Amino acid sequence: MYYLILAVISIIVIVVAIKSSMLRNVVFNNDNFGMLAETDGKTKPRAAFSLGRSQLAFWTVIIISSFIYVYLNASPQEYAAPVLAVVNLTLLGIAAGTTIASKVIDNSQKDTQGTSIPQQDYPSEGFLIDIISDEKGVSIYRLQSVIWTLIIGAIYIAYVSGKSKMPDDTVITSQLLILMGISSSTYVGLKTTENTSAPVSPATTNLVPPTGGGK
Repeated sequence: MYYLILAVISIIVIVVAIKSSMLRNVVFNNDNFGMLAETDGKTKPRAAFSLGRSQLAFWTVIIISSFIYVYLNASPQEYAAPVLAVVNLTLLGIAAGTTIASKVIDNSQKDTQGTSIPQQDYPSEGFLIDIISDEKGVSIYRLQSVIWTLIIGAIYIAYVSGKSKMPDDTVITSQLLILMGISSSTYVGLKTTENTSAPVSPATTNLVPPTGGGK
């Protein structure tokens, strides 16, 4: 039943994400966006997916699905809300903090681009390419952040599936949380430099810009 709940909530989030801009970047310059889409031959371009927002959605789906499953799987005499260990709140906090920090950085860079093309102006190249790429292409710090998120997410799901209870700090250890924090901090720290040497806007040059990704 756990995997069914996980699948249903995942599908709901995926459908909403496809039909809305919930997990996508906010385009800074519509002229850049349109010209890049035309260069790539895209007739119905969409903004690229955001790494920060996607990670927040990932942990939201897993923790909510796990909470519902543990509650429904409890005996009738124990229908009380499952205990949420601090690690669950920490995982959500790291994801939320990363998303907030990314948004602050984006807002600070929005009006200081000049003729350069920030990553937010690149049309989507597909979910995976978007979240592991900046305006220059695939970046190692984004890739490792995604990999560690998936690894810790798999540990979380495996535990809930096998034990029918929410994980605590004996499962998602402080070392794993520190690793997540370092990974997210590295992403946020290097994000501040992502647009400092961005390619020149196609509106001011005949050069074709390189393919880039999402926030």
